[in-house]
Amino acid sequence: MLTNFTVTDVLGTIEASILLGLFLFVPGYVIGWSTNVFAFRRRRAVTQLVLSTPLAVAVIPIVVYLIGRYPLLLWSVFAVTWIGFGLVIVRNWKGVWKREARQFPREFRVAISLAAIWALIAIASLADLQFKHRLYYSVAAYDYSLRTAITAEAARTIPPSNPFFASAPPVPLKYHYFWMLICALPMRLAHLSGRSAMYGGTVCAGMILMSLIAICVKFFLRARENIERKVLIGCGLLLVTGLDILPTLYMYVRQDWISADMEWWDVQITSWMDALLWTPHHVMCLVACVVGFLALREPVESKRQRTVSILLAGFAFASAAGLSVLVTFTFAVFIMLLLLLAVYRRWFNDILSFTAAGGIALLLALPFLKMLTMPSGASGGGAFAVFSVRDFPLAVLVLAKTFHRSPDTSLFVSHCLLPIGYLLELGFFFLVGTIRFSALWKRRIPITQNEATAWLMVLASFLVGTFLRSTTIGSNDLGWRCFLLAQLVLLLWGALLVEEWWTSPRPARSRFVFRLAQVCVVLGVVGTLYQVTMLRIYPLLHDYSKADPTLFDWVYPDQKVGERTYALRSAYEHLNQLLPVNSIVQYNPYAISFLSHEIYSDHEAAVGGPDCTSALGGNSNVCGKRFKEVMPLFINPTPSEDATLDDLCRQYGISALLVDNTDEVWGRGNTWVWKRTPLFADEYVRAFACGDAIRQAGLSQPRR
Repeated sequence: MLTNFTVTDVLGTIEASILLGLFLFVPGYVIGWSTNVFAFRRRRAVTQLVLSTPLAVAVIPIVVYLIGRYPLLLWSVFAVTWIGFGLVIVRNWKGVWKREARQFPREFRVAISLAAIWALIAIASLADLQFKHRLYYSVAAYDYSLRTAITAEAARTIPPSNPFFASAPPVPLKYHYFWMLICALPMRLAHLSGRSAMYGGTVCAGMILMSLIAICVKFFLRARENIERKVLIGCGLLLVTGLDILPTLYMYVRQDWISADMEWWDVQITSWMDALLWTPHHVMCLVACVVGFLALREPVESKRQRTVSILLAGFAFASAAGLSVLVTFTFAVFIMLLLLLAVYRRWFNDILSFTAAGGIALLLALPFLKMLTMPSGASGGGAFAVFSVRDFPLAVLVLAKTFHRSPDTSLFVSHCLLPIGYLLELGFFFLVGTIRFSALWKRRIPITQNEATAWLMVLASFLVGTFLRSTTIGSNDLGWRCFLLAQLVLLLWGALLVEEWWTSPRPARSRFVFRLAQVCVVLGVVGTLYQVTMLRIYPLLHDYSKADPTLFDWVYPDQKVGERTYALRSAYEHLNQLLPVNSIVQYNPYAISFLSHEIYSDHEAAVGGPDCTSALGGNSNVCGKRFKEVMPLFINPTPSEDATLDDLCRQYGISALLVDNTDEVWGRGNTWVWKRTPLFADEYVRAFACGDAIRQAGLSQPRR
């Protein structure tokens, strides 16, 4: 019977999304009610609904990290929140809920529709696409392969260990994995894969971001009129990216270059859609940071409530540290700028509140930060942040081709042209920032405390993004993610601007600006549609020779991606059902493509790559020894290595070995691949029990 993996992914993602409500919305509502932050109990039912999940993102990650190693305590805490939620709802049904259930504004129903549309986009973008015996993952699976493995590991133990370096004792994982901790919770309740859990988390992340926009409009912009309309406009602007479609078209015309992701033409300022589909944990970090900030800025009626707000902000900032160290670093730069301004302007409440909340956050996050900075004995590595002026690669390319300048001269000129790069990356939002600054300069907008704070957020993002970069991996992740703070502010200002143009007649002098803004919005929406489409269909283009294989070099180079992906997923589905969750499954550590092995296996690997991904924890020298012993099994094992294969599996706790037809050993007829009875076999993949797993599974391995 042909398994339909598309249906499996869709149903699994929906199930994970619903179950995540138990761990986010329900506890968030209880947190809001019990702490009464943002005067939660006096708010309308709609406002309470919107506040709940952002509050949970601010508090639950650090709580799960701190108590997750004690499962009984963890489940007791969630049980209390579920019971508390039921009691609060029953108690207030005849009040707020019953009265307002019939009075939800039309805009709220539109918001529900937007959330449903986002869910459809996310599921359609991430679920595997199957055509009979061909299976295609999304381009975003490149990132999800790592985080799926971490999520599966977090479902087994908290804190998780490095899933690519299975050992006893476990190697502590050095990564910002708090969002994976949350996504792993539904896996403990239901039979879900790590992949479905992560996809469900992405669906929820988009809805939580919309909630953040709503509370920012109300509690940061302090909007008093047409709040619902401003929120809907802000949510709609999530579909608008920069002018990336223009350099993408240029690259196609000049170089016949089609990228798997439209953002890759530059040191990207990632679109909202791309950020959600690729890296939702960074967006959730933004949510935690902003919720903590707003809690400290919200007026309170008593010292007790101020203390509660400071405590909640401390939890929020601690959660942020484990959700994304990159976004948290940028937020910390913003806080330092804010404190300097607070000292100058004598905002004593800010000085006291942010200092106290920062101290609480440091105390709560200290175990995680200590683990993150713990030396692992790995050789090499890069720096979290170094001074480096941001590149503008397109300017270098154009200058080199047009004027034949020297590389050094082209680089210098490209730095001078960096504002053009920001214009292309931000598009409509660059125009919004310019208009806002002009209005501020002409004093049409008062410089309030929140207005000054918003500009500090923008400044912090641009300072980090322009003058710092990370070198821990090949891509400049810090330069990509630091702009989320500025992007949020520009989106909120954009919502105000569009709403103003919507309701007010435009003077003749602004018609050009209005038309320019319209063009930028249209190009931004077109760019988003192109981006989402390419993320979905690029693997298919690869199989039909319509894409440059050098730009998609982390998959198998032949036009058999669909068939091989289907075979590998089928093999791993079989092993996931057959083996215990704590089993170790070993694939070729130097496989042509790592992606399918990581995203479809919910088990650890003893050697997950040539370096066991030791940047995430572990000694690379120890991994090197393992690699030298395991790698020959997948190349050309000698008769003695064939004979001692089971001993090697016992040494490293390996339960199963998996090979595919691109591994060199596959083409050698007199090796273990063809002598042993497989657990699973087809024309592309063969999987075998080994070591103690042979006896535990009741299997024999007769010679053929």
